[in-house]
Amino acid sequence: MNHFRNAGQATIEYILIFSFISLIGVGLARAIGDSISTSAKSLGWVLTQELSTGVCRSQCFFGNYKNGITD
Repeated sequence: MNHFRNAGQATIEYILIFSFISLIGVGLARAIGDSISTSAKSLGWVLTQELSTGVCRSQCFFGNYKNGITD
């Protein structure tokens, strides 16, 4: 009878360990997701600023780009 009691205790311990590791994994996934989201937003903002203010006088990537420079 004692063997079945130990088997139940081991099962509960494994469930608790799995739950703890799962919580850590979810927390890490959220942190990484937030970091990637912030990086993407920052990159988008920088690209918007560079493309809206104009950075080239000649031979721009987009041939029809007009950035207000009159030569």
